[in-house]
Amino acid sequence: MDGFTTIREAGGADYSIARLLSLGELVGPRLFYSGRALTQTGGGADFRTPYEITDPCGHASPFSVMSVIADGVDELRKAAREELRLGASQIKLFASGGVVFPSEAHPTLYEYSEAELSAAVEEAAARGTYVMAHVYSDVGIRRCLKAGVRSIEHANFASEETVAAMAGSGAFLDPTFISLAQRIESASETQLSSSIVNNLTNTIRRGRQVYNWAKKYDVPIAFGTDLWGPVAQKSQVREFEMRMKLDSPANVIRSATSVNAELLMQKGKLGTIAEGAYADLLIIDGDPLADLRVMLDPKNNLKLIMKGGEIYKNELR
Repeated sequence: MDGFTTIREAGGADYSIARLLSLGELVGPRLFYSGRALTQTGGGADFRTPYEITDPCGHASPFSVMSVIADGVDELRKAAREELRLGASQIKLFASGGVVFPSEAHPTLYEYSEAELSAAVEEAAARGTYVMAHVYSDVGIRRCLKAGVRSIEHANFASEETVAAMAGSGAFLDPTFISLAQRIESASETQLSSSIVNNLTNTIRRGRQVYNWAKKYDVPIAFGTDLWGPVAQKSQVREFEMRMKLDSPANVIRSATSVNAELLMQKGKLGTIAEGAYADLLIIDGDPLADLRVMLDPKNNLKLIMKGGEIYKNELR
């Protein structure tokens, strides 16, 4: 009801949720899900502490929810094939450490070998889809580009030369500023340390520079949020607020519509009003091309929401 008629999910959702949405038994956005994200032992989505042997969220077990630990080319191929067998729209993997929950051992500059990354890309390509990679570090991004990763998530510590390489490779940049800002704002409730809060602040600052380089080199910039859980996800529309300081309203709207559609390999079906498209339509009280802030209050400003030709909200007078 915030106006997101389609979402790309990056770790945890599955066929059952997508099926219920497609059948209309759940009311919600059209779902492109990744299944479980792939991570190496000690990687960005291996959430075990040094005191734990297994992790219900990340360990390769029947209880895995968000991620699966896979090491080596053969194991990675098998893990990717399994998620694709289960209907994943794309493959998600972790190609560097994180900035919110860095490993207690050592936050990695890059994860997975070039051979492992290439194997995941090859398996995705065989099913006509692509790989999206959580990756913050410059060296990690370069390895992803060399392997053919299509969607670079975050990329806050990329160099200008690497951003230029992204443009040359045809990769998409998906900055997710609101996820960092929301974590800073909720640090006291979630008990994040001051060192992590400082790291998040610096990550936002560096990300703004990367965004400007992406505009300079015409890298396609997607619109993502990377917000976990029902409380954080209430801030999704605030990504518009974060982008207002960096780009024109028209470009931000393109990111959320036509650029995202192309990234999802849905050009002509999503992000457009055209014959053969999905018939998704928003009617807004106000002109977002003049003032993007109208997108920040969907409860009052979104007067009509239509997905797939079906109207879910209608307050037109």
